[in-house]
Amino acid sequence: MLSTSTLTLFFLALFALFVASSPIVTPAPRDVFSPPVLYPRNGTIWRVGQRHNVTWGLLVKNHIMVDLGTLTFFSTESPLAQGFNILIARHEVTVPKVEPGDDYQILVFGDSGNVGEKFTILA
Repeated sequence: MLSTSTLTLFFLALFALFVASSPIVTPAPRDVFSPPVLYPRNGTIWRVGQRHNVTWGLLVKNHIMVDLGTLTFFSTESPLAQGFNILIARHEVTVPKVEPGDDYQILVFGDSGNVGEKFTILA
C-alpha cells in the first residue's frame, strides 16, 4: 500500500503535468480605432441643403457613425449618417438646417471617435 506522502507526490506531479501542458492564454489586444477625418477640413465651407462626401482614413472596422456638431456639442441622437459601408471611406451627407457658424466639426465614430478640423456652414 502506498503511503500518504507518496500519493500526495503522485497527485502533485500529475497536477504539475496538467498545468504545464495547458496553453498559456494571453488576453487578445482590443481593437480601438479612431479613423482620421480627411474631409471636411479647416477652410471648407458648406451651405445648408448641399450634399458633401465626408471622407475618412481606413483605420476602421465595423460600427461607424458620422455626426455633425460644434466643439461644445455633439448629438449622437440624430447622426448625419449611420449603418453604411465603411470600407468605401466616404459617405454622402446633406447639410442639415443649422445655424450658420465657423466652428462645425465632423465626428467619425466607431469604438472611439475622431473629430475633424473646424469648418464653416453658411445658410
